[in-house]
Amino acid sequence: MICTQRSDGLGTRVLSAVYAQLLSEQIGVPVKVIWTPLGWPDPPHSPVLMHPKYILELFDSLHLFADRTQGRYGDIVLHEEVVSTGLFSLFYHQDELFHLSRGEIAQIAWMGPGLNYDFPTPLLQFMARDPDLKEKLARIAACINWNAALPAALDALGRRWPLGECLSVHVRRGDIVGMLLHSDLAILADGLMIQILQRLTPLQAYFNAVDQHRTGGIIVCTEDRAVVDQFARRYGPERIIACVEGDLTENQRAAMDLLLLSKSRRIIAPVVSFFSQCAAAIGNTPLQNTAWRLEETTDEIKAMLQVAQSPRARDVTAVMYAAAYMIALRNDLDSTHHFKTLALGLDPALFHRVAGDA
Repeated sequence: MICTQRSDGLGTRVLSAVYAQLLSEQIGVPVKVIWTPLGWPDPPHSPVLMHPKYILELFDSLHLFADRTQGRYGDIVLHEEVVSTGLFSLFYHQDELFHLSRGEIAQIAWMGPGLNYDFPTPLLQFMARDPDLKEKLARIAACINWNAALPAALDALGRRWPLGECLSVHVRRGDIVGMLLHSDLAILADGLMIQILQRLTPLQAYFNAVDQHRTGGIIVCTEDRAVVDQFARRYGPERIIACVEGDLTENQRAAMDLLLLSKSRRIIAPVVSFFSQCAAAIGNTPLQNTAWRLEETTDEIKAMLQVAQSPRARDVTAVMYAAAYMIALRNDLDSTHHFKTLALGLDPALFHRVAGDA
């Protein structure tokens, strides 16, 4: 058996499952999708988003794929509690498995509880070397068994602008504010803040990219209505396509953003965004990541904390500067010393908690 089990966002779950289905086709072993709550086994950021109770908001049945030839396939198995599947991780055993042949991987997949295709990239050499990989991923993704409300909503938006002629932007805001204000400080220090800085891109960076395209629709994928309004004021509301409001559920809006990005002619995304990468892969869509703008990003986060009047703003800011230092150090940016000085000036202990001996 080939399984795929992720506990993070929709994009990585879907693309990992698409890769798993591709492997299933190549070695003749069936695939199963194990669906756990968001953040499992850690506390979730949302009680609804990606929760197994609401799986049928996303898919038409407990099958991830459907087509006219095979019918429904890719069984979805729901787990609402902490479980241990005993699956053999392809990602964590990549050094041992990457160079194996199709036949050897098939033998392993039939043994024990099975393989877990647990990362949204080609984890085996014969997949990575496939010259038609992008086209095959897009073909499989086109068979995802979405809830009927999603293609209907997609068609309605497509009547305003042909989606394939639109530029799309993926702007993270609202969920990041929630993480800053409510996530445990230790979780922020132990890696979450670095992820936030990777994903929160100043709006000006998006504007700079979009300004080069004077015509056509602009798909704004975000959970923040204020972001949509800023794009509408800059480019005119008639050019803007977004689904922040309407009858869709929280889960369905996430799926719609994934689909809208994948249907566009180009995606403009944060420096690091698996969601955008997944949308690009399932739609075989060009992806343009923005550049690092850490000074502007940290200034924007400080402004968010001030507006929220958070009592822990100083501690969160200290963690943020230490995380910015780590990013600058790893990417050889000129701001390394600047952020180290700021972080140490606020809280040396938190700096060393984030940076260690770096």
